[in-house]
Amino acid sequence: MGASESLVLPLPSATLVFGMEWLPLLGGRAQRLGLRLARRHRATHMVLAGESAGSVGVAALKTGRAQRKAGLHSAAQNVAQLFSTGTIVLLLDMGQAGCWLVAVHEGAVVARTDRLYASPDDALPVLAELRQAYPQLVLLGDPRAPEAPSLAAIEAASSPYSRLHALSRWRPVLPWPVQSFALALVLVLLLPRLWPLLRPPPGAPARKAATDPRQAWRLAVEHSAQGLFVHGVQGTRALFDTFYGLPVGVGGWVLRQAECGAQLLQWRCQAHYERRGAAASNSRFLAAAPGNWAVDFVSLDQARAAWSLPSSAAPLLALRLNTSSHNERELFSSLQAIRPAFGQMQVGKPEPLPVSVPRDAQGRPLPRPPGAPLYFSRLVQLGGPLRSGGLLLPHTASVAWSKARLTLHQVEQPGLKNSSLSLSLQGVLYEVEIHPEPGGRAAAASPAADAQALS
Repeated sequence: MGASESLVLPLPSATLVFGMEWLPLLGGRAQRLGLRLARRHRATHMVLAGESAGSVGVAALKTGRAQRKAGLHSAAQNVAQLFSTGTIVLLLDMGQAGCWLVAVHEGAVVARTDRLYASPDDALPVLAELRQAYPQLVLLGDPRAPEAPSLAAIEAASSPYSRLHALSRWRPVLPWPVQSFALALVLVLLLPRLWPLLRPPPGAPARKAATDPRQAWRLAVEHSAQGLFVHGVQGTRALFDTFYGLPVGVGGWVLRQAECGAQLLQWRCQAHYERRGAAASNSRFLAAAPGNWAVDFVSLDQARAAWSLPSSAAPLLALRLNTSSHNERELFSSLQAIRPAFGQMQVGKPEPLPVSVPRDAQGRPLPRPPGAPLYFSRLVQLGGPLRSGGLLLPHTASVAWSKARLTLHQVEQPGLKNSSLSLSLQGVLYEVEIHPEPGGRAAAASPAADAQALS
């Protein structure tokens, strides 16, 4: 695979590689087999998402020193991490670079995809072949299909599992034990003679590699937030609309409970129904069920419906977050005003996102420079009537939900804090803290703006 067939695209938080060659892996020892295939294809880089990976990506790249230092990530593997189940294909407009096509089957990039084409029409024959090979193929962005991720979402999904590893082109002729013995012998014989030449003269200052603390901390903070998404108002509204539109009765079956779990760019939902009445049957339930449901009859009297929907989540790095002090003053005051409409409302203390403290050339930790932002999160738990969700919606701009549950039960005396349709939510609220300048106070600025100020 020539370097001209791949596209190396530097982005704010990661450098993505498009147009890699993907080879299927069969059997165990994925690392060893992947390395063997990469060398057979004369690749300079490879990407392998663990020992259980179903495919390996290889490429022959000509990268500069800055790119090698920053690290490269496979765009196709990022998409595979976003859609780890099922079979999907993505057609992404890359502007002047053309149209990018990638297909993923059960978390593994499909061979002969991850290709750049001059126009979408050039990619249609490949798409037709994929539909024949995978009848259950879903084209992202189609009606009733999950929303196609943007380039920013693909960038934010970068992780150690999508990072490219450079391969050494040198192949040893002698076994490793023989190499070790020979190297030790050479060092014993030559080091005493070479040491006077290599030792710096007395009084000569040691050279220290210059490290920019502001740039190092900016990259460390951005890395801590990679792969994190926020549902915000739009994503929360999509979740509520799903619950609002859920039928309470389907062909004589009655809703008991529904829940949705967040999976990056989509919600995975399921609803549990109970058979009521002699006329209720499986056939009646299937006839009345929405077309996007996958129905499973757990028993003669219980049915489970599963479906997915786009979460409309945005990368955390793309948002403008408020500081903890701002939220405690403004947001929490707003939540206190709607607190009577909820049976439960808990917001935890801010906890910093884990950050690998950058170090200088001597391995010493770099102090956090003034103006450097850090991300924080607070656990959020709420419970109350489904109708109270509308009051909460305007205050969810910086919230990422992990689980939502709707329960239908009998209430003797419905009131402000309880009803027959009960909603419970679990998630996190994201915030940012700015390290104050000497003698000054931290400003309530957005992390995006402060991250740019550090560069």
